[in-house]
Amino acid sequence: MAMNFNSESEKPEFLYKRNSLVPHVFQIFQFKKDKGVYEPVGTYTLLNMAEPLDLTEKKVINLISIMNGKQRLIDFTKLTQERILFTIVPNSPENLNEKVIFRTYDGNSVSIENAVLEIEKGVFEDEQ
Repeated sequence: MAMNFNSESEKPEFLYKRNSLVPHVFQIFQFKKDKGVYEPVGTYTLLNMAEPLDLTEKKVINLISIMNGKQRLIDFTKLTQERILFTIVPNSPENLNEKVIFRTYDGNSVSIENAVLEIEKGVFEDEQ
């Protein structure tokens, strides 16, 4: 139990903050050990403005938890009857960011673009 407490109290590698200028954009930060500070490395942008921001924030929290290697996620299946699908956009050498497009699917029609995650290239390749 003490070991679990210590791992929970460590600084997480990734965290997020709402963008103060654009309410439907969340900034993603990574802790840079060599500098001892968090630096922005990406954004999560909501495309479907019909989605409530509190639901979007729960999705971002789950995404950040996964990026930090956590197993416990927020279960929001009771809030929505949709499935979340994603597509990783193929990389090209001139792109500075990697992109993932999230879609929602309610089982009735085609999936709808919901959000875009953009992360700097190399964030997941090297240990910082």
